[in-house]
Amino acid sequence: MALGLFAAQCSREPKGAVPLRIGEVASLSGALAAQGTAVHEGVLYAVSEVNAAGGVGGHPVKLITRDDGGRPDEATTAAQDLTTRERVSALVGGYVDSIVGPVAQVAEREHVPYVASSSLDQRLTQRGNAWFFRISRLEPFVDATTAVPLELLPAKEVAILFSATPGATQLARLQKERLEAHGVRVSAFESFQTGTPDFIPLLARVKSSGARLLLMDGFFADNLVLLRQVSGQTSPDFAVVGAFGMEFPALVEQLGPLAEGAIGAIVWEPGMSLPGDLEGSRAYETGFTREFKHSPAPLSMYGYTAARAVLAALETASRTSVPPERDAVRDALRGTDLLLPLEHLRFDEHGNPQRYEVGIFQIQSGRHVLLYPREKAAGKMIVPKS
Repeated sequence: MALGLFAAQCSREPKGAVPLRIGEVASLSGALAAQGTAVHEGVLYAVSEVNAAGGVGGHPVKLITRDDGGRPDEATTAAQDLTTRERVSALVGGYVDSIVGPVAQVAEREHVPYVASSSLDQRLTQRGNAWFFRISRLEPFVDATTAVPLELLPAKEVAILFSATPGATQLARLQKERLEAHGVRVSAFESFQTGTPDFIPLLARVKSSGARLLLMDGFFADNLVLLRQVSGQTSPDFAVVGAFGMEFPALVEQLGPLAEGAIGAIVWEPGMSLPGDLEGSRAYETGFTREFKHSPAPLSMYGYTAARAVLAALETASRTSVPPERDAVRDALRGTDLLLPLEHLRFDEHGNPQRYEVGIFQIQSGRHVLLYPREKAAGKMIVPKS
């Protein structure tokens, strides 16, 4: 209920004002609801923040959100509705590329700029969609996750399990190539469907492969299931490295001791900003917590960053017309130069962020301890013992 009330506040329009309209496609239900809701809260907060300061050039911003239920067909329908019937000036949102990809296709067809909150699929920028931008990219995840078996916890054999989503599949393939190029054998390489209820068969294959380290390219709910089952299926010295969703505070809350020693990728969380603005990060934490009555989940910063990029572009584009022309918003996005808590955001010619950075943490005594990059490490790896 609180989220719905806050959304209504974000959409409130002063009398006589011409609103600037942003469309959001978000996974607020279904298998990706936890991630989608976190991203959505970040978008909501960015819009609330700018409206509380008087809007964009004196114009309020109206956020129109559609729930895709974690389904590509629903995402397509939602994006089509937002771009044609609602006539939004830009699109924002998205968590996995199975959702982001269809929205990007609609954005290209309807000539509407789209800033994806979370996207890794290399094909989406390689194909030359001039209307597509994103605040994350794949290569830093490859660097960070493979640094565990190559540097932090050296291993001769590694297993890789990966979701069948586009970004996770590409990540797994690049991890395999990187490890094998450095003489590390990938002894098990298996895909699964996101939301699978049982990892025991896959863990049995991992165990029989001889690997003592697993790169897990799944999501929050997948990590919960796997970590509940891994201790009974593998040796005590087994280590799990999660690329996505391991950073959720709810993982420690729900798993307790079962989460101890798990390793995950991280870009931002309260109290930590790798390549971004730490002062702005503290202000975000304070304001967000005041509005939502809970601390921001790490993924909320992705929604906030994408929305801030759109809002800045709207400010530039609306100087010549209200509502702004969509191509003017797109051109303004190309010139983005914002120091934000997540990163110093600049887009390259393909719409990729130029300064996105990924770190590695380990859960130690219920806390995230940053281990990589080494020059920013806050502690040392606790090595699993047999």
